Amino acid sequence: MVENKTNHPTMLKIGILSISFMLQAASAISVAVTGMIATFHGQSATSVQTLVTIPSFSIMLFILLDSWFIKLIGKRNTVFLGLVLALVGGIGPAFVSNFAIIEVLRFLFGAGTGLYTPLAVSLIGDFFTGDEQKNLLGVQSALSTFGSSFATFVAGILAGINWRSTFLVYLILAPVFVLFYFGFPKSDKKENTVPESKTNEPSSNKTKLPVFVIIGMLTLFVYFWAAMAVYTNSGLAIQQLNLSNQGFLGTALAISGLLGALVVMSYGPIFKALKHTTPIAVCIVGAIGFVGMAHVTNMFMFTLYAVLISSTSLLIPYVYGTVLDSAPDSSKNFAISMAMVLNNLGAYFSPYALSFLGKLFGKTDAVSSFSICAGIMAILAVVFILLTVIQQHSSKTVKA
Repeated sequence: MVENKTNHPTMLKIGILSISFMLQAASAISVAVTGMIATFHGQSATSVQTLVTIPSFSIMLFILLDSWFIKLIGKRNTVFLGLVLALVGGIGPAFVSNFAIIEVLRFLFGAGTGLYTPLAVSLIGDFFTGDEQKNLLGVQSALSTFGSSFATFVAGILAGINWRSTFLVYLILAPVFVLFYFGFPKSDKKENTVPESKTNEPSSNKTKLPVFVIIGMLTLFVYFWAAMAVYTNSGLAIQQLNLSNQGFLGTALAISGLLGALVVMSYGPIFKALKHTTPIAVCIVGAIGFVGMAHVTNMFMFTLYAVLISSTSLLIPYVYGTVLDSAPDSSKNFAISMAMVLNNLGAYFSPYALSFLGKLFGKTDAVSSFSICAGIMAILAVVFILLTVIQQHSSKTVKA
């Protein structure tokens, strides 16, 4: 462990936090889908739509390979490699016309993003502890959400030129590279991997995680089933509810994302006030938000409930904080990587999970999916209540 762990310059914080800005930007080019369908006549609409989701697969794959790259070239160089691959894969489709090459470039974008994604959190754990760590985890999650909204907004403007221009949104990765380069100097002690004191530990202990960490990671997997419904089902839901001003949907989702990011940025003070009841409160708020969206009567209220649901992203820094606090030092990178893999898997399986649950309960329409999501959030609240009770009981037993 590095001495004076919390005494690091502001530029180090900026450098580490900067890599979170484009973590969730893979879907920003979704606004270009209609234009690409018109251009690539020989491809099915489904094939074109997969250009949005291909990065999700390569992100998961390279998150799993991340530890190998860190051991080979170190954390700093892994971030640089990831940013370069993401930049090339991101802007590449703006300059090519071959559909297969665009598919490869989208895979490359996801591969680069996957390489530096776990380090966006684990580097915070390397350098910061206590309240400072909690505050930075909140900022990290907020920046990720804000970056996604910002990238989608910019991509929407670029789409007005043509669909190719939309991919230029990933030029934002260039200043991210610069900020990390100057904020995370090569001479820093934590550039490399596992501390020497850990290298002689039996390999069987390196990935052993506390049960609470594992359960926390699984809750994120289920949480994303519900969280993604706001983006996948809202369009159909507002049509079903016959709301006026349905064209406001994109703006409503952008506003909810930005306001939700501001809430998540306050994670440190929120956790300080609520402690381990934080996820319980978050899940209850999410359940209220989904119930509201299932019965909303106008776009203003839809936006308000969407803000409530967006704020449930507070669950992410809570689980990451639990991982950093509870996982052995030698297992932190692995645990964070697995948590992020489960995040992506949860998001990917969301439509299938909601479809299955809808058929199970005989409620397959878009509005009913929001009611199902409310039930998911309520169940997660119960899970966190049980975990809190068990933890408190265990603490009393240890003290006795």
